[in-house]
Amino acid sequence: MKKAHLFLYIIVTSMIVASCGKEPEPIPDTTYSFFVAGHTYGTPGGDDIGFYPFFKNEFDAIRSYPRMIFGILTGDIVQISNEESWDTIDSEIKTLGLPVYFAPGNHDTYNYELYRERYGDPEHNHRTYGSFRQHNDVFILLDANIDNWNISEDQLDFVQTVLEENKGTVSHVFVFVHQLIWWDEHNEFQNIVINWPPYTPDTTNYWGTVEPIFQHYPAPVLFFAGDLGANKPATPYMYYESGNVTYIAGGMGAGIDDNYLFVTVDMAGNVNFDLIALQGDRHRFGNLEDYVLP
Repeated sequence: MKKAHLFLYIIVTSMIVASCGKEPEPIPDTTYSFFVAGHTYGTPGGDDIGFYPFFKNEFDAIRSYPRMIFGILTGDIVQISNEESWDTIDSEIKTLGLPVYFAPGNHDTYNYELYRERYGDPEHNHRTYGSFRQHNDVFILLDANIDNWNISEDQLDFVQTVLEENKGTVSHVFVFVHQLIWWDEHNEFQNIVINWPPYTPDTTNYWGTVEPIFQHYPAPVLFFAGDLGANKPATPYMYYESGNVTYIAGGMGAGIDDNYLFVTVDMAGNVNFDLIALQGDRHRFGNLEDYVLP
């Protein structure tokens, strides 16, 4: 009997030693990157029906960027919304080889029925806005063309529902829209020159309705737009932190300060930006976070 107890003791002890000596399972590295590009049809009045050539030249760099998994186009993807333009865009995205999500611009939705038919959500009446989760973050794609730069009615309800469903479970909220719906001629963004100033409405519901929702959310909100940089007078890019909301915008088409952005979220939850110039030295703009409003 004593021999049996001794034998059992040896087995258990051996198991404990073996367990203690086993290396712990490595923590999965959830770091991921995505790109954000605005006004990717390029130069207004140009002849290109697909992506801006300067942007297409970046496809190899985009594919090879560390941890790159998808891209987001912040509107004015095509100059003329017709079958030929969209077929070309779809073909060129296929060569990129990454999932690409759209936040449509005014050019994209001039033919709204065509855009809705091709890219609207078929499970929700082909609506042109949506959301998805990536690891611990939620992404919201808006369409500010529906109600003249306002996020209202069904789209506003959608935003509130997404935020409520993800409350307490996300580290960041990434929001994408074409127009700089936070811009106003009387606020801190008044000296930012958007691509076509006469196009701006007199008022929107952003500051009275939408901004408080984001400002009081329990996770930081990073808000991206893509209606800059299309012509020489336009501001090429911007960055501004305002409490819980960080505003970021950029674009291309002027041929001098064209840009797009890489965003990396590391496994510790840090968000890092890599602002890329399409002409000259790729990093000549420096750190995005160093930008100062004019």
